[in-house]
Amino acid sequence: MTNRFFHGTRAEMTSGDLLSPLAGAAHLFLTLNLDEAIWSAELADGDSAPRVYLVDPLGSVERAADQPGYDAPGHPSMSWCSRTPLRVTGEVTEWSLYHGTRADLCPGDLLKPGYLSNFGATARTANYIYFSRTLDAAAWGAELAAGEGRGRIYLVEPTGPVEDDPNLTNRKFRGNPTKSFRSRDPLRITREIVNWQGHTPKAIQAMKDGLERLKQLGAVAIDD
Repeated sequence: MTNRFFHGTRAEMTSGDLLSPLAGAAHLFLTLNLDEAIWSAELADGDSAPRVYLVDPLGSVERAADQPGYDAPGHPSMSWCSRTPLRVTGEVTEWSLYHGTRADLCPGDLLKPGYLSNFGATARTANYIYFSRTLDAAAWGAELAAGEGRGRIYLVEPTGPVEDDPNLTNRKFRGNPTKSFRSRDPLRITREIVNWQGHTPKAIQAMKDGLERLKQLGAVAIDD
């Protein structure tokens, strides 16, 4: 969370441009949570690249959930709204990269492929190391990782080429809304994120139950 507002879209905008509610729409959505803007950009209509803008609301903003008839989509989405235009003040072009785990590591340590994977129907050695641009996805990685230690999230930097994680890209949702990636080369830890908000015990158990069902069905993670 920040004290800045974001808007996710596929529209190409420049600083100073105004975003207005679409015809027939009462509100325009925005968010204080970068992950929500990333999801909204990925799932937005259109064929242009997803984009996240910094925006300045020209009027008052309200919580989307407080609006009559609001129906939560069941995935992260922009959670504030405004009846007035938003002025674009910049575009987010630099991103933090995260890795969630239970391993106790230090800045400068390398996270490498070749270890036993935390996920999948059978025990296997992972050919890739996985990471994400969204803190929410990293939190799931930390919470669902094998082991007894506490979940940890690290800021990381790749040391080689990266690609979209095919286990998530274009699966349940269009594009790569979790901004999850993988690499055959190590990730270098730059620091640990200390104050991060995890999911509720109920949500974690539901996710574990879902993964167990996939395991019983013999689902295999794509790691080739």
